Amino acid sequence: MSEAPAQEQSQQSDLDGMLARAAAKDRMHIQRHLTNADAEPDASHAALWRRLATKLTSMAPLPVQTAGHAGVLFFVPDGKYRMQMFALEDQNDGRVAVYVPDVLQDAINKKILKPTEENDEYPIVGSPRVTLHVELLDAANTPEPATHVKNMLGWNRKALRVTLPAIGADGPRIDAAEALCMLAIKLREAATAAKAAAPAPATAKATPGKAPAEKVAEKSSTSDKSDKSAKVTSGTGGKAGSATRPQRKDAIKRRTA
Repeated sequence: MSEAPAQEQSQQSDLDGMLARAAAKDRMHIQRHLTNADAEPDASHAALWRRLATKLTSMAPLPVQTAGHAGVLFFVPDGKYRMQMFALEDQNDGRVAVYVPDVLQDAINKKILKPTEENDEYPIVGSPRVTLHVELLDAANTPEPATHVKNMLGWNRKALRVTLPAIGADGPRIDAAEALCMLAIKLREAATAAKAAAPAPATAKATPGKAPAEKVAEKSSTSDKSDKSAKVTSGTGGKAGSATRPQRKDAIKRRTA
């Protein structure tokens, strides 16, 4: 079996797995989208969508979610929850877009892309005269993002929109787009591992020999009660300076005599 048919068979298997995990509504949207793409005269569009979808679901394996027929959301585990990692957009306008967390500077540092002086066109390392169209999105320049993108923006989060031509994207462009996605996954895994390895914050300990404030207050209150009790006991013989009962009897006898 040649390499190309084997790759197509593996890709179809991955796509079948993605559809099997998806909810019925999401599965229907994806199948309808592929049916329309397969009906086009050039098979490149459908092939590109399948390749990107299966690549993204291999890196973000939780069940996908669709936003109509144009957008697909891809998720990774986030503790007990899930977090959107990627999005795939196909408006049937001759372009396919992949949304990735902002790893642009990391991609330049890793020699995937080169810095550019042209708007959003980044030269691909190792591919002269071939560029990748990458746009940086944030809450400021995208105040009303599409449904399949809004989870990736806001709260100081940024995303990249990587746009590929629906026909003729094979080669360096799609390889570079997939490299950006893989880089985003590796950076997230490294951050998650670092967070798990970080020591837990130390809990506050009571100072030895020093009673808590509540116990000190309780002790003070008990002491006050003891002092009051002592005063009452000492005063049962009458007020200071007053005569006792035997002394009053003697005074009466003297007056009578």
